[in-house]
Amino acid sequence: MELKALLKSTTDLSLATIVMAASGLFFWIFAARLYSPEDVGTASALISFINLVFALSTIGLNIGLIRFYGKYGKRATGTTIITMLLLSIGLTTAYLLLNPGNIAETPEIVIGAYLTCFFGALYNALGFVSIPLRRTDVYVKMSFLYGLRIFFLPLTRTLKAAGMVLATSVGLALATAFGLREFKGEISPTLDLKFIGESFAISMSNYLGSIVNVLPLYLMPTIILVELGREWTGYYYVGFTVGNLLMTPMVALSTVLMRDGERKLFRKSLGIVLAYWLLATVGIFGLGAHVLSIFGKDYTKALPMLKAITLGLGPFGLVYLGISALTVKGKPGRILAVNIARGSSFLALSYFLLPKYGITGIGIAWVFAHLLATLLLDPKTF
Repeated sequence: MELKALLKSTTDLSLATIVMAASGLFFWIFAARLYSPEDVGTASALISFINLVFALSTIGLNIGLIRFYGKYGKRATGTTIITMLLLSIGLTTAYLLLNPGNIAETPEIVIGAYLTCFFGALYNALGFVSIPLRRTDVYVKMSFLYGLRIFFLPLTRTLKAAGMVLATSVGLALATAFGLREFKGEISPTLDLKFIGESFAISMSNYLGSIVNVLPLYLMPTIILVELGREWTGYYYVGFTVGNLLMTPMVALSTVLMRDGERKLFRKSLGIVLAYWLLATVGIFGLGAHVLSIFGKDYTKALPMLKAITLGLGPFGLVYLGISALTVKGKPGRILAVNIARGSSFLALSYFLLPKYGITGIGIAWVFAHLLATLLLDPKTF
């Protein structure tokens, strides 16, 4: 794979993620102006859980798809999609049956949950499919279509919390319809157990490690809510969302590298990461306050945390490149160790730093967690 192709796929994945993150942020800002706080709380809790469901439902097949598409072809894409659909529906059903906080109080919200679960699983699976097919441009277009969910919020306002969930499902349905049309000739409706087994062997450690890292991020808003209150939870959400946008190009770059795995590309990618780190740091230290003030003057209180996150982008990028290299080399045990180290240390350090330094402590914890993880990487990668 040439550097030009690598950069194109990385740019496409970065753009798609940025579009989704930006539209998601505006979705909730707009929703907060149309719906009551109680409705926003109910809808955000349900949608957040469904997002966790999508992460759980991959069971590592997304990595296997990227690595083994050349071997299994359409069977790999079909197996990934069907597996994610079945697991997503099952986990969503379990959540609705448990009904925490009486969240499934109306038929409309139950219908919205299943529609979001169904189309969301397809949306995420098709995003994974676009990588080995070298059609990441399709995923970019899907992300723009998904962003149209904002325009359905006023139309579903009378349904309260269910309206936000249904608006989300409509956006996902539009994006999924387009993706299925583009990839209809590349999907075989089958379950290939051999592909699943081979994928597990190389990707299960990535999967377990990613879950270890996702869980602290899902838990953090609740921890801040308990320790610092709703106001600081909002500052954290906006600040960390901007930080996540900065991380996007590095995550995309590392994901695309798993498709080919040439060592010379890892060396070139390291240069890209270092250059981007420098630009991002200069940008945030110079313009970070202006960026945060777009959301409101008070949100500049998240600037110290955002600066800390920016300073940690270098170690973060190094860790992600290192994990990609370990995936290519087939070292699942080491991948798991890296992910457990950064996930558990981030949660533990945040717990101890939060009472003294507030949300800035979370930024500090994030930096040190990735510095620690770099010690476990393979130094021969670059």
